[in-house]
Amino acid sequence: MSEEDFITVESIKEANFKSYKDKYALYDNLDVKGEPIVHAEREMYNTDYTFVVVVLHGTLHIIVNDKLLEVKSNDYLVVQPYMRMELLESRCLFFSMFVKNEIANDVYEHSGIGKKVGIRCFCFHHYHLSSNLIDMLLNDYNLMKIEQGRPCYKMQEMTVRSFLSAYLAHLYSLRKDEDEIIYMDDSRQHKIYSQFLELLGNFYKKERSVQFYADKIGITPKYLSNIVHQYTRCSASVVIDRYVICRVKQMLYSNDVNIKTISGLYNFPNQSFFGRYFKRITGISPIEYLRNNNRKFMGTDNKQERS
Repeated sequence: MSEEDFITVESIKEANFKSYKDKYALYDNLDVKGEPIVHAEREMYNTDYTFVVVVLHGTLHIIVNDKLLEVKSNDYLVVQPYMRMELLESRCLFFSMFVKNEIANDVYEHSGIGKKVGIRCFCFHHYHLSSNLIDMLLNDYNLMKIEQGRPCYKMQEMTVRSFLSAYLAHLYSLRKDEDEIIYMDDSRQHKIYSQFLELLGNFYKKERSVQFYADKIGITPKYLSNIVHQYTRCSASVVIDRYVICRVKQMLYSNDVNIKTISGLYNFPNQSFFGRYFKRITGISPIEYLRNNNRKFMGTDNKQERS
């Protein structure tokens, strides 16, 4: 997959705001009357962002990992990292956000809903919500949008984060389980894929070999990789590595422990091996990632790049 096929803040056209260091982007067509046309966008691969979209009127047609979704009025869709998305021409009124996954999950934790939400990837969730909850989410979104229109000041990112916290707290406190639209797949392949992801969530710190997960399921590594590729277009080993990096980034962002401790927690032979592993997958070293993404530096740098 070529570099331009990846979702970045720069690739999000007509965004109202693109934040400093690619933290998040706000994107909507709320200022257009009626149900405006949303133009098609080619398939993009999302590696770093939690994407959320709310449709107020009309229907948004979007393909997520080869599954065609119709996001209708009062629907909420969240797409986690490592998913492919393609936007089809639609007619709807919507608002949406791209939030760096580490930030979204850190907000979950500090909003008290971390255990309910967890750190997820390779999945999407589709809900039909009440009009009252949609109104609350729209109000929270507009507060973020207004705040980002103000002149820059030192703690602006923290203010926006507080509005994002309210947005997520409202959603997960008032949403009901029955609000979720379930996409059933009872095939054996999907059951194996789901079992693999569940095992990965339990053993990712200690086990990174396809052989381990195939043995746990009772199939060959080749068959497991074929099934994983069917759902992700990636081999099982790539999915394992990306999941590990997703969790490592969360620890680095939250500044919970140092790099040496992380290399031990994740069963790497030493810190140097861990550094090479991280750079092979992300293109940067853990130190470089820390310099640009550590939460303790939030709000200390005034520079912002606006679209």
